[in-house]
Amino acid sequence: MSRFELQLLETERQNDQMMKDIESQGSEILHSVVPGSRLHQIIHNPITEGIDEG
Repeated sequence: MSRFELQLLETERQNDQMMKDIESQGSEILHSVVPGSRLHQIIHNPITEGIDEG
């Protein structure tokens, strides 16, 4: 794996952790990696929440 690819993986890991930290404080962001958050429910259950995937 190249150094660039390793850097991308590390950046992704850091971003995921930041999103988890932000959502754990009660804020919601468009991309959700926290299964228990309200936003995660909305994004991943579009039929009952009224959001279409596409």
